[in-house]
Amino acid sequence: MASFTWDESTLSADCSTLACMAQRFEDAAALMRQLDQSGFELEQHQGNRIIKHQNEQVFSSFGFILESNKVV
Repeated sequence: MASFTWDESTLSADCSTLACMAQRFEDAAALMRQLDQSGFELEQHQGNRIIKHQNEQVFSSFGFILESNKVV
């Protein structure tokens, strides 16, 4: 199964204005909605949030890179 760990701690770290932060959060929310509608799932694993999809082609179609030998 294809997956990646979601970490929002740096999501807006490079934003210098509140407007920039708001846009970054809105963009991230739009992406999360697309992932949800495309069948991605969220899983908690050892304090991390893992976003995953059963179909590697769908996963890759979003530009996510498949990592080999990843244990989740």
